Amino acid sequence: MAALPAGYVVCGMAACMLACAAVGQGYSLAGFHRTGTDNWSALEMVGSAAITAVIGVGLLAWGRPAQGVPMRRTEATITTTFVWALTGLLGALPFVIDTRMPYPDAIFEAVSGFTTTGATVVVDIERGLSRPVLLWRSLMQWLGGMGIVVLFIAIFPNIGISGKHMFRTEVPGHSAEGLKPKITETSWVLWKLYALFTAVEVAALMVLFTWFVPKTRELHWAENLFDAVCHAFTTLSTGGFSTKNASIGWYDSALLDITLSLFMLVAGVNFGLFYGAMIFKSRRDLRGGFLRRTTWLVVDGLTVFRRSVEFRVYVVLVLAATILLSIAIVPNHHGSWLEAFRYGLFMVATTVTSTGYGTDDYMAYPPTGLGIVLLLMFIGGMSGSTAGGIKVSRVILLAESTWAQLHRSIRPQVVQVTRLGREIISEDTLHAVSTFFFVYMACLGLGSLVVCYTDGVSPQTAFGAMLTSLSNMGPGPYYEGSDNFARYSPTAKILFSFAMILGRLEFFTVLALLLPDVWRH
Repeated sequence: MAALPAGYVVCGMAACMLACAAVGQGYSLAGFHRTGTDNWSALEMVGSAAITAVIGVGLLAWGRPAQGVPMRRTEATITTTFVWALTGLLGALPFVIDTRMPYPDAIFEAVSGFTTTGATVVVDIERGLSRPVLLWRSLMQWLGGMGIVVLFIAIFPNIGISGKHMFRTEVPGHSAEGLKPKITETSWVLWKLYALFTAVEVAALMVLFTWFVPKTRELHWAENLFDAVCHAFTTLSTGGFSTKNASIGWYDSALLDITLSLFMLVAGVNFGLFYGAMIFKSRRDLRGGFLRRTTWLVVDGLTVFRRSVEFRVYVVLVLAATILLSIAIVPNHHGSWLEAFRYGLFMVATTVTSTGYGTDDYMAYPPTGLGIVLLLMFIGGMSGSTAGGIKVSRVILLAESTWAQLHRSIRPQVVQVTRLGREIISEDTLHAVSTFFFVYMACLGLGSLVVCYTDGVSPQTAFGAMLTSLSNMGPGPYYEGSDNFARYSPTAKILFSFAMILGRLEFFTVLALLLPDVWRH
């Protein structure tokens, strides 16, 4: 049953690899060499695509007899986990074939890409990765940001109720309700919005690289376009892979930092709110001039955001964290409040959205600043966004549930109703959120102990590495002077890869496979 959708996804991956090879070869023929081996890299990417395509066609042939048979919930769970595991295994091929990377390292890099974690084992990005591999690295994050399974459902609409089950196993957050009656329409809406925001960011970055960023103004427009596309892919997916060793810090541009901060924060918002704002129907009389109609439509569209409790808390969280972090790091920037605000806003945006870009040395922050960053790593962005972490909605529900329990301890006869805005939250939902938090902390603690045992690192380092993997955050705490994961053992890298998939699919989809009943039926 899982072979058919997996086959389509794998064939799609092969097509994407071919596209990366074509782009790399085109740049090489035009004289824009990156590593000196771009021609060979394009051929090696074609080889990776060929292997992937053969496996994809084999899966399609294997799964053809099950075509048209609806999936049950358990089968959808198995299929989603199988697809994500397969993308990590096959997505690693370009790194193995092109860069001669050990397979555990390549799996780590591929899983980090598809889960939009952004952690890397590549020490020298600028000289070690060819243009085809670099584009593949960014494209993995863009595909994984909105969800590979969600894209599959959008492209193949005739899978019926199976799509609904698969959609719910992949879309992040405590609720995976559709934006439209049909789940395939929901998938298309999400991907269209995602592609639209990506195109807007590419245009914005091209303007900045061409006229406003000193280090890129003298470069050819084709080179700037490549970097703009790669960074747009990894910003809207909140992935954080960059084309530079120093990440966004290489550009040293305040305007670029602020622009990327805004796009990261947009990516951390529930995409359903954007769709709701677009279709909101006003009851006001919209007769009159263009300016009057546009003004009222904008006001009514913003009403959708204003009514969302999770969005309001998200905005307050970002503002408060930016102010507090900016105050904390003022001494790190020679007393300059403007510099502190610039780096503080970027750090809050890249952390709360789990993007993982870097412009500042966060390990040099005072304890208060590090505490703020650590708290944001736990919380993450909104449900229905591309961000990682626990999600703002779950944090709200945990706080509301705790407050209600405090009231019950004093006045047990009073019935306490937990609400998220106007919506009354059921006990089943509260129980699911509490269970999620317990599983999250249990996996964090157990994984940290295993890393301490396998690699002999300090508890703080192991805890930070597991936290960044489970929350799909990106760079971990410094290990032997670097926030790169290259120095960890192969065993630890496989564990981190598993943790990244756990966090991306929010635990239950993967852990449910441990139940005997899933396989018995």
